[in-house]
Amino acid sequence: MVITAILIQRSVGSNLSEVLDKVAHTIRERVRIKGEINTLTAQKKLSGWVIGLMPAAFVLMMVAVNFDYMSILFTDPLGRLLLVLAVVLDFIGIMMIRRIVTVDI
Repeated sequence: MVITAILIQRSVGSNLSEVLDKVAHTIRERVRIKGEINTLTAQKKLSGWVIGLMPAAFVLMMVAVNFDYMSILFTDPLGRLLLVLAVVLDFIGIMMIRRIVTVDI
């Protein structure tokens, strides 16, 4: 932005100190707004991670509580396929939540 402002000022011939002052103000405002957005979206980002990690925590809890009940999921080919599918869909869900929460300035 500074280079663009200097090039425009050079071709137009306006006051360079005013132009640089406005550019500095704009940069400060962008940083401030970005900080506010990060503050407001932090809770949603954490919620996304909790929701994304909940299925894995549930599987670990079920394995710890009753391994015989969950062992078929790890030994049967269909169970393994379902585990892979669940991991892929969970990853896609986490990426979608991250994309929704990310705000470009």
